Amino acid sequence: MSAISFGKRILNGSSALALSSIALLGVQPASADPSEGIFGGGSTLASLALRQEFDCWADHVVKATGPSTAVGGSCFPGVATLGLYAGVGSGNGARAYIANRADHLALGSFPSAINFPAVPPEYKDGSIASPSYLTSYPYPHIDFGASDSPLASNLLSGLTVTTYTVTWGSTTVTAAVAGSASYNSANWGAPIQLPLFEAPVAVAINVPTSGTNGWTINSQTTLGAAGGAIQLSTAQVCAIFSGLVTNWNDTTTNIPYLLSNGSTGTQKFSDDNSGVAYHTNKAITIVYRSDGSGTSFVFTNYLKNVCPLLDPSNTYGYQSIYNTSVLPNNNFTQLINKVTAYGRAFAATVGADGSDAVAAAIGNSSANDGRIGYLSNDFVQPYNPVSSTAPYGASLQNDYLRLHQVYHPGQSGDLGSAQNFIAPTPTSADAAWAALNTTHGVTLSTTWTFNDYNIYAKTFPANTNLPGSPTSGNPGFVDIGGRSILPLADGAAAYSLVGTAYGFFYSCYGDTTSPYAITGSSRESKIKDFLTWFYNVAGTKPSTGILNSRGFGGLPSAWVSNINAEYLNGSNPSVIAHPGAPFTNCYSVTGGAQG
Repeated sequence: MSAISFGKRILNGSSALALSSIALLGVQPASADPSEGIFGGGSTLASLALRQEFDCWADHVVKATGPSTAVGGSCFPGVATLGLYAGVGSGNGARAYIANRADHLALGSFPSAINFPAVPPEYKDGSIASPSYLTSYPYPHIDFGASDSPLASNLLSGLTVTTYTVTWGSTTVTAAVAGSASYNSANWGAPIQLPLFEAPVAVAINVPTSGTNGWTINSQTTLGAAGGAIQLSTAQVCAIFSGLVTNWNDTTTNIPYLLSNGSTGTQKFSDDNSGVAYHTNKAITIVYRSDGSGTSFVFTNYLKNVCPLLDPSNTYGYQSIYNTSVLPNNNFTQLINKVTAYGRAFAATVGADGSDAVAAAIGNSSANDGRIGYLSNDFVQPYNPVSSTAPYGASLQNDYLRLHQVYHPGQSGDLGSAQNFIAPTPTSADAAWAALNTTHGVTLSTTWTFNDYNIYAKTFPANTNLPGSPTSGNPGFVDIGGRSILPLADGAAAYSLVGTAYGFFYSCYGDTTSPYAITGSSRESKIKDFLTWFYNVAGTKPSTGILNSRGFGGLPSAWVSNINAEYLNGSNPSVIAHPGAPFTNCYSVTGGAQG
């Protein structure tokens, strides 16, 4: 098929995909037996997008939630390998990867409850009758894990994992709880941690729209559009998640905010949406991830880096609550514990396992109005395929607007016209990621280790002044040195609550113990084929139609080029390989990841 006809085929689908360089070069990935699956799991944030990307690569009809709902046409002809993905949460994805055990891919909070993976998306495939392990669970082996939080820097020193048996339906498997296990670099090679895409996290909210509980929200733009439900300032978000404000119609509580010159002031919680008519008192109910969640990590990373700047003297408890070594964390209860220790309490909290359960717990029905939480973009409107029940999202103030004196939605500040806050979109995520460049000391390298790809650890250099505040050594200097760059990205259109979903891969892939024998060289080839297609080897942004339809953005081209050069192409020693492959870090490795 020519590049032109392939391009027309893609662009005529409802998910318009950018051409991968494989198609442009006329190169087809290696054909494989359809029973040779690529198996992975973890992050529920990434689950919808990754399953769709695998469907596209395998020339399946692209699905929204699984085999029932098509959102696009075939994507790439001639690739037979099927990719399956289990949404079990970031913590469990990391655990299964480190242990190299597919039977550790279980959703839930250990050891109290474990369950099958979250749905959507489907984690099995009903369109292939044989072999049975493509239509059953657990998977026969694991090729990668996924998480929105990075691997711990002490990964090689061990992970708490103990095994016990549990019955899922008619299947008895082994699952993981507390104990001890280590990443086996001698057998599997160095760990590889790759950011997959730019991932906005939405502040998800249930805003009633009619009846006696209806609200009049002056800052609302278009309900159901990205960020259209309400506009929330940094001051409001920090006040809500510190327990300082517990009712939506609070018109009396003073909350701190940050001025353009770096000093602090106070406002009323209701000032950001002045004139809002709350027809009844409505307590603020916090909905959070109760399992190990990378989405919790991204959200608490934002809170830790932004909120303490509003309250440097700890008058409102932000230093005690947010500026702590236990944050950021996959476990949101760490933040709840800090709020409780400070002597506050949320009006109500609801915990749920998996993004799908959090989305349902917030919802958009009148029964749950006033609930607020955090979800990846693909689980809020307009990106959630189950739009009839999906919660809405909020637009957030960013630091650029603060610098230009836009403290409330609709203010002009010094920008000359009324400004809205920033909605979570692929474009606004891209604007935030633009801050991860050499201007702030981030220089990509093909000698990076897994730890260097931790984007949350990319921080401002020491003695960096908060924009607008005096420089170091002068009165009023506000030092943001050491703070994570993304939450304080200085782009005009940058969305401040953004991260990534990571794929965890092995350097060396060996033969599996699957019922269907798969050699290490075959696994290595399939995984590199997929990643090469996904990222686009030409160094431009990857095929982003599916990512954009889920509310995510492709990585910047410089990051794609670095990943390609280090792990996917050429003679770089770090390239993904199989044991004994010459000129690679796998040459002296025996066994390889088997899983």
